[in-house]
Amino acid sequence: MRIYISKLCNTETKIAIGKGSLDILEEIEGEAAIIHSKKIDPSGIAEKLDNVTSIIGIEDGEKAKDVEKVLEIIRLIHRTASPDLEWIVAVGGGTVLDIAGFAASIYRRGVKLINIPTTLLGMVDAAMGGKNGVNLDGIKNVLGTFYQPNLVISETSFLATLPLEEILNGLAEVIKYCITLDQELCVLLESKDKEILSLDENIIEEIIYRSTVNKMKIVEIDERDNKGIRIVLNYGHTIGHAIEAGSGFKVSHGRAISIGMVCEALLAKKMGMIVEEVIEYLINMLKTYRLPTSVRELGVDIDMKKAIEALRRDKKRRRGSIRLPFPIGIGTWRGVEVEVEDLEVCLKSCLE
Repeated sequence: MRIYISKLCNTETKIAIGKGSLDILEEIEGEAAIIHSKKIDPSGIAEKLDNVTSIIGIEDGEKAKDVEKVLEIIRLIHRTASPDLEWIVAVGGGTVLDIAGFAASIYRRGVKLINIPTTLLGMVDAAMGGKNGVNLDGIKNVLGTFYQPNLVISETSFLATLPLEEILNGLAEVIKYCITLDQELCVLLESKDKEILSLDENIIEEIIYRSTVNKMKIVEIDERDNKGIRIVLNYGHTIGHAIEAGSGFKVSHGRAISIGMVCEALLAKKMGMIVEEVIEYLINMLKTYRLPTSVRELGVDIDMKKAIEALRRDKKRRRGSIRLPFPIGIGTWRGVEVEVEDLEVCLKSCLE
């Protein structure tokens, strides 16, 4: 087990990674409410906590992130919890973590939050960093808060229960870190692909830890996303989110982001920011981990109008442009303002 302590402006977040890390819950005191994926049995987690008064199972997937459903969950907690409620504990994938984090941030002006991701995507991205987003009228994450968890537990034994598709989904975010921030992580992904895909315990713990450090070092510098640095964590996400929306969220986050990274890299090349070798390296890395590099590989129809509408309403938009992080070399990046009209052209080209 490995521990990373992140010291932010108002919160210290402890992140535990590895097999057996759930035992840290036995140190938690006070009343707790558990919000969990219906695919997960929360009884083992509840047994480790001091006083659980609410256990709420919810569906996974983007449709569950609708703000009205979030308010239903808050009403359930309000009816069952006492005025002494101290903790909300989120157990599940990215959807559950977003919902629980948003609920924790607004209920009683904030109660303490524990994130227990059960997917690789959650462990390397969604569980940490403090961004909590829910959807409004089908637009992804248009409502949200910054609210840091007090504790994140990445119990790697959960990964053994996942289908390969879910592992690949998370590896798209790991590749994002390596391409933009961490050349050594790229070397690890290149040389240990068989071990990673077979969930070798030591290697998986290492890539989760490196992803954690990469993300939290950025968050520690730019927690509120107002210095133009945290945008690097959005590489591939602007086009990727539009693809998700255009598919009616039938395309998984990781697969959409995989294509988004390629599309945004091609745009960067068109703008003279990167060379062909970087794009070739990215595509080869994605193919190594069986991730798509074009929309044709998805086997899903993408509604162009819905995708463009999602792009136009992207929450990062400012005065008709969106600041994108472009990888200018393996492990290095640069932020560039791109007009929304140019992004629309890029998106259409990707979808054709």
